[in-house]
Amino acid sequence: MLRRSVCAMATAIALPLALTLTVATPAGAQTSASPSASPTTGSLPPSRPQAESTSPPAPQASPATSPAASAEPPVAPPKPDAAEPGAPAATPAAAEQPPAPPVDPVLAEVRRQLAEPVRGNVDRSDRAALAAFYAERNEPLLWVAASGFTSRARHAVAEIRKAEDWGLNPAAFELPSPPQAEATPTVVAAAEIDLGMAALKYARHARGGRLDPAQISKHIDQKPPVLDPKVVLAALAASETPGDYLRDLHPRHEQFQRLREALLKVRGGQSKPDKDDDETKVRLPLDGPLLKPGMDHPDVALLRQRLKVAAESGRETVFDPPLQAALIAFQRERRMAADGLVGRGTRTALNGDAKTPVPVGSEAQRLIVNMERWRWMPERLGSLHVLDNIPEFTGRVFKNGQLIHTMKIIVGKVDTPTAVFSASMRTVVFHPEWGVPDSIKVKELAPYLSGGGGFFFFGGSDTSVLDRQRLRVVYNGRPVSASSVNWGSVDIRRFTFIQSAGPHNVLGVVKFMFPNRHDIYMHDTPQRELFEQSRRMFSHGCIRVHNPGRLAELILAEDKGWGADQVRGMLAQGYNNEVQLSREFPVHVGYFTAVVDETGKVSHHGDVYGHDARMVAALGGKPLPPEMTPGDDSQPAREVRRAPRKQTDFLSGLFGN
Repeated sequence: MLRRSVCAMATAIALPLALTLTVATPAGAQTSASPSASPTTGSLPPSRPQAESTSPPAPQASPATSPAASAEPPVAPPKPDAAEPGAPAATPAAAEQPPAPPVDPVLAEVRRQLAEPVRGNVDRSDRAALAAFYAERNEPLLWVAASGFTSRARHAVAEIRKAEDWGLNPAAFELPSPPQAEATPTVVAAAEIDLGMAALKYARHARGGRLDPAQISKHIDQKPPVLDPKVVLAALAASETPGDYLRDLHPRHEQFQRLREALLKVRGGQSKPDKDDDETKVRLPLDGPLLKPGMDHPDVALLRQRLKVAAESGRETVFDPPLQAALIAFQRERRMAADGLVGRGTRTALNGDAKTPVPVGSEAQRLIVNMERWRWMPERLGSLHVLDNIPEFTGRVFKNGQLIHTMKIIVGKVDTPTAVFSASMRTVVFHPEWGVPDSIKVKELAPYLSGGGGFFFFGGSDTSVLDRQRLRVVYNGRPVSASSVNWGSVDIRRFTFIQSAGPHNVLGVVKFMFPNRHDIYMHDTPQRELFEQSRRMFSHGCIRVHNPGRLAELILAEDKGWGADQVRGMLAQGYNNEVQLSREFPVHVGYFTAVVDETGKVSHHGDVYGHDARMVAALGGKPLPPEMTPGDDSQPAREVRRAPRKQTDFLSGLFGN
């Protein structure tokens, strides 16, 4: 009797559900899907014995109300709160969900292989992005089908094979062979992964990610615009022509495209490295004497013509410091002993007879090095922007891609190099004051003031230099007398030295501020004669501009609509007058030793800081040569300090930034 009542109760609970649901049952069991199902074969068993139930037993259905004897609609199922306490809740939604589709065995193998520890020289960020991509992907594989490579794969492979045309190394991309029809899931999965990794690596290299710029020099402050590999994978999966996508990742800058065209010509044998005919026409006698700084000899005039170094009137045959600086730079470019002396070996090299190659390698290598530098540049240079090219000693202003102004510039010496970076100009200052940087305080000013600068031609401690250069001393915001300080026992960096505005100021009449962590800016200079030199490496890092007034006119006309007369008025009067720009104008300080003009002619410029030599080594997987050190200065400071012509010129050169 007890058994019968329990079954009746279970049937009462399960019957309404059985009218509307088809419930899965174990194999061999019967299911109830119609009102005529027997009460003793309900599909939901009782959850507990009746003796444990706290609810009254369900009433028996009478013949009058039995679903089997009535044409009326079935009774609605009870509400959830009417169910027996402790009974499992019915889950119709779960029952309606179809079973998960089986995972493709090759996709499962791809996931398994990507889950293994990374081995070898593999970019871990690329590998992690690939693993995440396939963990979320249930569609067919991206690159491999039953018949081998997909059309998408063939398109990508064809483009990657052209890497050399873009200055990249084809051997860097390990392209798999198309798997055969009978290939195992392990082989197919490996091909899928290898092609994905090759595509990601190509995308990274196209955007300048094959080298870390800081590896070349701590003075190169650039971050290549490399894309997140997740973004690249999404774009590749969405494109039916992924090769086009990969190709479009290369820089679109005009100079990059011109350099590429020059590279294709060189590799196709259509052109050869340009040679300066004027240089090769000037030849020095091989049996001449050893030329030394300070010597007066007719061969010095030939040396000047060869290196294109101007001289003061009547001193063409005198071997002066600027000529020595140019000679040292020439020797360094050719990996010769940079001693600033002209012996038989240097005469041979100057005549173009030396058989040793230049340090930057072949013409193709030099073009590739400069293409790589363009990969490090920002994608958008700015509608109006300034590009200062250090090795060329030239600055240019572009508007909407068109060159509108060219100017000579002076850059830093080897021991105080101008950094390579990009920043935005925000302020133009007319008749600026100048605060002496800490580097100049420590290296130049402190030895002089403390009496320890024996290599200075003055000798001994003498604070009169501050008066002559109109430098006032400030400590903790208050002016102090320089003569009251024992400079040999203080930290000079805690003092502020400010040079008043005026024609004597080392910054000249205007400076252009573009805040950066290198404390570099562009400015005028009272040393106008230095712009006549062909190699202009004289500053402590800042960039001196030959015609700053014209640059100010271009910037302020664009920003504020000022005319040239208004700018000239600002140049003629006022002191430390700052003009805040309403928009930011990008300034890019670059290091390009090869520049291509609109006709396709390539101009080469000296590797003044040795960056080319290190990049060629890095791109070739070879050890990097050491960076240039202060002892390698292309214009030795000792020579300038031993025999200054004028005290004012010496001080301007000493403190000029």
